[in-house]
Amino acid sequence: MTEAEKFKSLIESSERTLITSHISPDPDAVCSVMLLGQTLRKNFPNKQIQMALEENIPQDLSFLKGYSEIKFGPLLKTASELKPDLIVIVDAADISRLSRNQNQELERLIHDELKAKIAVVDHHQADDNFKIDGRIDVNIIEDKPATAQQIYELCFEQLNLAKPDGYAETALLGILRDTSRFKYDNSDHKNTFRIASELLDAGASIEQLEYRLSRFNKEELMVLAHLLGNVTDSKQGYTYSFIDDQFASDWKTAGRPDTALKTGCDIFSNQYLRNLNSNFWGFVIYPELLAEAISYSVSFRAVSGGVDVAAIAARLGGGGHKEAAGAKNIQANDISGAIEIIKKAIAESLAA
Repeated sequence: MTEAEKFKSLIESSERTLITSHISPDPDAVCSVMLLGQTLRKNFPNKQIQMALEENIPQDLSFLKGYSEIKFGPLLKTASELKPDLIVIVDAADISRLSRNQNQELERLIHDELKAKIAVVDHHQADDNFKIDGRIDVNIIEDKPATAQQIYELCFEQLNLAKPDGYAETALLGILRDTSRFKYDNSDHKNTFRIASELLDAGASIEQLEYRLSRFNKEELMVLAHLLGNVTDSKQGYTYSFIDDQFASDWKTAGRPDTALKTGCDIFSNQYLRNLNSNFWGFVIYPELLAEAISYSVSFRAVSGGVDVAAIAARLGGGGHKEAAGAKNIQANDISGAIEIIKKAIAESLAA
């Protein structure tokens, strides 16, 4: 039995399924949750299918069909209320990425109390504690440019499930965003462009999707300006910038949204970080506003064929792709200390 067939069997044998993804979700994570959730609801109408994410996304995806049906909020609370017998994790393979401050409690609930089955659908080649412990029942990890593409192939090509309304926009948006509109090298490009063509034929529009997401507000541009002011050439071949502690403190005191700060960092990472001077890679680091303890998140970006930033992120407890990776919950007394931790991880990774 293939992993796809095992996955379908798990759905059929479960009554309550929770579909979720990582904290600080990106469009591919949200679209993957929606694409899978809407598809399973259409094909298994007698099952209880709940789409849930602990944190909201900075971008406005409310125009996508089914977005309003995602339950946003503490995942521990959602799981405690639903009592799922199956949990499907998409675009992530580690329970530590599902909740910001309640991972241990969530793990105890899933394994010890609910004894729920677990399925993973992910396109990141990363360490997986569940897999090591033998606690994943279905593990679908493939080298795809986006989890949305992976779910499209799983549901509609391997399992021949019926397509729900709005699937084309949802799938295409996830693919567009994780490939940066097909900018990155992709070993599976033939399938990616074939599927994109099918989605365009089904009525989705790249122009309209990009127009909707490429909108910036004043607060996001404030963050971008701060990062541009803090740009630093390491003199070691990479660029970095940062949100300093005072800026973050003032931001939080003013009641500005954490999502705008994260979006400003994403804008800088995706559009500027690899394009400064003669450097082709680097990182952005910023305080985690929602964390209970002082901690920092870092995002790495690199040009394809250069430095493997996923290897650097792994040293910090994170992961991702060779060209785009990140890590969270970096413990330091201040932003200067956090930057030094990143620099040390870079030096160790490059020397390995």
